[in-house]
Amino acid sequence: MNRGSMVLMAIVTALAARPTSAQTRPTAQEQEEMRAAQFLVGTWNCAHTVGDFSGTYTTTYTAAFGNTWIEQLYDFPAAGGEAPVHAQYFLSYDGRLPQWVRFGAHSNAQYYGMVGKRVDNVWSWSYVLPGRSGSAAWTRKSDTEYTVDGPTYPANGKMVTEHHTCRKVA
Repeated sequence: MNRGSMVLMAIVTALAARPTSAQTRPTAQEQEEMRAAQFLVGTWNCAHTVGDFSGTYTTTYTAAFGNTWIEQLYDFPAAGGEAPVHAQYFLSYDGRLPQWVRFGAHSNAQYYGMVGKRVDNVWSWSYVLPGRSGSAAWTRKSDTEYTVDGPTYPANGKMVTEHHTCRKVA
């Protein structure tokens, strides 16, 4: 098992092992938030630009853990002499906080944890792991299109911002 998988497994295990009192049925607010994200379920083709670099990738969302989480899988093809990258994330709404949470790991040993809020069709995410600052906004344009803007960070001596456009294919 690689480091990314171990980190992700530890996070999921910690969440599953929370006190019995916290393991209750989802609240009405949690159910509403999860319904708002159901448009994501399916397979998406995405195009992205980061500074002078651009490319495409596929991401798939599926319901997980009794529809209380959404699992997201990424497949980035090899680019710029780098190996392909695969990633696995889980996202859900935690009514105790109340906010969205998202955790994931990549095959290149990167990992991220995020918290976020949804206002209408925009999820605003802030990075909390691995101590990284920054934010990203996911905007639902329709049932078959969403965009991601952010984060912004230094790359090759200049500040760049990620921009993604994803279109549902299945």
